Amino acid sequence: MPHRTQTAPIGKGKRMLVYDPDPAINERIRRAVRYGQTRWAEIWLSLIAVAVGLVLIAPTNTFGNESFRVIATVISEWKAGALCLFFGCVRLLALWVNGRRGRETSLIRTLGCLGGFVFWLAIALGFLLTAPPITTGVAVYTILAFAELHASGRAASDMAAEDTFGFRARRRQNGGGSSRSSSAV
Repeated sequence: MPHRTQTAPIGKGKRMLVYDPDPAINERIRRAVRYGQTRWAEIWLSLIAVAVGLVLIAPTNTFGNESFRVIATVISEWKAGALCLFFGCVRLLALWVNGRRGRETSLIRTLGCLGGFVFWLAIALGFLLTAPPITTGVAVYTILAFAELHASGRAASDMAAEDTFGFRARRRQNGGGSSRSSSAV
């Protein structure tokens, strides 16, 4: 008999998928599904950064290609490769820690995604500024940039869930209402 997906109310007009009637199992499945939707995109984007970094620090002249002309005026090939490699590895480490210990690294993940967005968008713009002709690099690097932007939103929602900056804790400490002081008359 095929399994029917059920939903349960979670708030005003909102519903959540129920994967299993046992709440503990359902929560494990829900977290696994969410992990797959967020972290795996970040893992692949980090691996792409590491791979690009390795290509750029290799003893070839990648920036000698006409498409990299504008980028080469801003940063050297070796520096760009070293930065790519470093930040890709830091993000992979943050994702590993995040997966093993909980959500303590959401801030690093968010900053890594935003940095990746800026990096890939800068490469796309550099390729666009060397046009004509417009190369496929413009399309590929633009999509990588927007994938990073999407992943940053997911990482930021993890930051909110774990109360990274302690806003909810301070609000509870101050009596639960508004975060503004009630002493102002």
